[in-house]
Amino acid sequence: MQMKKILKTFNQNIVEVRNTIPADVNEIMFAYFAAGEDWGLVGNDDIVASLQKRKEQLTAEQFDEQVGRASAMYETTATWASSNGWEGNITKVWWTARPGVLTQAVGGKVSPGNPTDVLLEYEGEDYLGISAKSTKGKGEIGFKNPGIGSIAAALGIDLNSVVKEITAQAVEDLKLPKTMKARKMFIRAIGNEEIKAQAENIGLQVLTTLRQNTFQFLSGADEEVIRQHLVDYWLDAGSNYPYYIKVTGRGTPAKGYSASITDPTKNEKYKALMSEPISVIPVGTHSIGIKAGDQRVMKMRFKYESQKLASSLKMSGDPW
Repeated sequence: MQMKKILKTFNQNIVEVRNTIPADVNEIMFAYFAAGEDWGLVGNDDIVASLQKRKEQLTAEQFDEQVGRASAMYETTATWASSNGWEGNITKVWWTARPGVLTQAVGGKVSPGNPTDVLLEYEGEDYLGISAKSTKGKGEIGFKNPGIGSIAAALGIDLNSVVKEITAQAVEDLKLPKTMKARKMFIRAIGNEEIKAQAENIGLQVLTTLRQNTFQFLSGADEEVIRQHLVDYWLDAGSNYPYYIKVTGRGTPAKGYSASITDPTKNEKYKALMSEPISVIPVGTHSIGIKAGDQRVMKMRFKYESQKLASSLKMSGDPW
């Protein structure tokens, strides 16, 4: 019986696959296509080894999906760039999704929070950053998924105390393991359905309380504070050196691939945000909606990474 519990928990944990591996493949292959399929033009010394390592962690279909999307993304980017002032050949490409690489690539300071994943250098040291997104669906893709610690620091509010307080009380009342990893295994173990249900309810209480506290802060904040937070943190529109665009690849091998581009400083949501009154609206029990005039800008949603009371807490910036 104990072995069955272990195997079930192990299999559950395997299912929780992070998105970073396919995203990395997508970004690296975008860099490869942008470099004219010449690894010699890519500035990262270990780029081929990095790709191979990640390829081994995906199925052939998963890998092919990312390659197909990356190809469509670069073709769309090349067309956009030639129509928007980026002229000449691409002379160097960097995969910049890891800390410090973007600064190294431009040889100087970059805007804090710049979301560039791949940097293209055109003749004359004219840079264009690519914030790459990859999805199967056709709809609008989400903004980002920061931890609540990052949001709390950005807003200057305390969100961790309430989480620690409620979680500590739950650990005591339900006699849960103190470490997060052990707690997750315990909650998900066969025979602990009642404990899992109680953990679910308490986790929902945590999410609701976080939403209430954040909504209360934003409701009382100066409109300019909210606007600056949204522009800089969620839309990344204030972090524009090097200049970048958001490129989203979509599709599957069976249905084909496509890509779209958003210029963060030239879209309707940004325009509305910079010119219209901002409204902060509670949505459901765990989300906060942001409107600028009549334009729905985004929805901030609180969530656990996986198991309630036994995994990290995050926020997702979702289309609304």
